[in-house]
Amino acid sequence: MTRSASFRHRTYLGLEIGLAGRGPVRWLHGFIILLILANVAAVVLESYPPYTEAFGRGFWWFEMFSVGVFTAEYVARLWSIVESPRYQGVSPTSARIRHALSPMALIDLAAILPFYLAFLVPVDLRFLRVLRLLRLLKLSHYFPGLDVFLTVLRVQLPALIAASLVMLVLILFSACLMFILENEAQPEAFSTVGESIWWSVVTLTTVGYGDVTPVTPLGKLLGAIIMLLGVGTVALPAAMLAGRFSEEIQNRRGQLEHLMSEMIDDGRLESSEREEIDRVGRELGIPAETVQQIVSNQRSRLRAESVCPHCGKKLHRVN
Repeated sequence: MTRSASFRHRTYLGLEIGLAGRGPVRWLHGFIILLILANVAAVVLESYPPYTEAFGRGFWWFEMFSVGVFTAEYVARLWSIVESPRYQGVSPTSARIRHALSPMALIDLAAILPFYLAFLVPVDLRFLRVLRLLRLLKLSHYFPGLDVFLTVLRVQLPALIAASLVMLVLILFSACLMFILENEAQPEAFSTVGESIWWSVVTLTTVGYGDVTPVTPLGKLLGAIIMLLGVGTVALPAAMLAGRFSEEIQNRRGQLEHLMSEMIDDGRLESSEREEIDRVGRELGIPAETVQQIVSNQRSRLRAESVCPHCGKKLHRVN
């Protein structure tokens, strides 16, 4: 391995390991997290005219510094991604293109792109301020559970679309019925089906703002039915996501336990094997503490299996 390739490999590991690293790597990622939070605070403070007038130039320099750091991080990730085991056997150009189109890389790009676009096309400052809040999504690098959540969303997308279609039908159907029942009694509140949709959405989601309520007996009956339907219909997608989320976590944990049982089968866990387990754990979105717990459980299991339950003597394996 050449010196440049070795440095690129260390760069990849440093960026990939995140807060689980030690020394300078941990401090670097801690600094990036604080910088992301500081950017969100700056966006909020810039919306107050007194702060903008007093510290406008300071906000501008802070934005320049932040974009410089985030750009350097994006370029470093794009440059070192060829060291990832996911892209073994793939040309460096193809690996970088595939990484650039991945969700995490697109989030990193969205964190810096608005700044550069402002130099090319005129952009409303209020719109630009909203786009800068996308930097908050960069925290997904440090919270593996978000990757699990995105996977669950992708798997459950057909079921979520079906549930959303049912909700849409209920909203339109109830809005039309309420318009028929309440239009004469409340022409200002239920003047059109479009106006009635507001009541339907608020009622189905059980928010209950109370700004628009039925007054006729049939309208109240319909409202009661819609509220009862809303309790189950709106809760259905949440229940599906919760169940699939738990299944996904168990599946990923099972994959890691299977890999670990194969590596530790000889009773020893080499440093290279432990690094591989940690890497797979990060890719699966399993926290480092959980990985350590799984390692301890597997070692305990092997120790228990190597001792005779009757006499307590150590058993010898026959290969």
